[in-house]
Amino acid sequence: MNTKKVQVLMSTWNGERFLSEQIESLLCQTWDNLEILIRDDGSKDKTPDILRQYGADYKNIRIFLEENRGINGSFFELLKRSDADYVAFCDQDDIWLEDKIEAAVGKLEQETGPALYCSNKILVDSDGKPMAKQDYRRRIPGFCNAVVECICTGCTTVMNREMADIIRARLSEHAILHDWWSYLAASYAGKVIFDERAFIKYRQHEENVVGGGAGFLSQVRLKAAYLRKNRGRLQAQLTDFAELYHGDEEKDALVQQILAAKSFPGKLKILFNRRIYRQSRLDGLIMRALFLFGRML
Repeated sequence: MNTKKVQVLMSTWNGERFLSEQIESLLCQTWDNLEILIRDDGSKDKTPDILRQYGADYKNIRIFLEENRGINGSFFELLKRSDADYVAFCDQDDIWLEDKIEAAVGKLEQETGPALYCSNKILVDSDGKPMAKQDYRRRIPGFCNAVVECICTGCTTVMNREMADIIRARLSEHAILHDWWSYLAASYAGKVIFDERAFIKYRQHEENVVGGGAGFLSQVRLKAAYLRKNRGRLQAQLTDFAELYHGDEEKDALVQQILAAKSFPGKLKILFNRRIYRQSRLDGLIMRALFLFGRML
């Protein structure tokens, strides 16, 4: 039996359709010292009934049926309750390959300080079948990326105890998403590992598939709309981050430079700051244009 314990933190909300398939994939993990903490965020469907049954059938599944806090509040509550050597975030509707945890822990075991692991994912449709278009681009993690983009999809994220303790001691009321906040914290105070391999079938529903335009201008419009959707929220997240994380002069200065881009000459400084990057070169160009015209913060 593995000596190190891993806790999987799952937040559920009206997830009856795919929930059992996801939990079964967790129970099939090759890492046997595994505990599953599931917090239901006020579901109105049969999700609580499904969870009660799993909680009764399996000693390593702990169920918390609680009031609605939203996705960030729900995951943060679970993080506060965690006490394992390694902690993983988990969505309610994906499918994990059986060696997902083993692969992540194998990478994290090589680190001596606070560290967060994330990976690529296999895009599947509502029936769990791989989609024709996949995105296996190499991801370059770093704080200069985390301030404007999240590449650590929550359902792929696993962190060691030291990193989990750092994050749960500094939780934001204005985080855009729990995974983005964790990526920010890890790239500031620890190490981020991006695994180019994929160990999760990441379910894409009709409502969350981003449509693609036929031409270049259509792609630009879609990407600009996607980046603009966090306008206001990005400023709030970085303001919270500046209050809760400080001590690294270079990184602190970068956060303040972005926050100063609400007006001139701050906008121009961001326009010519090549340290800040998004993974896609086109996304980076659009991001700078949005900063210039006051549509990012």
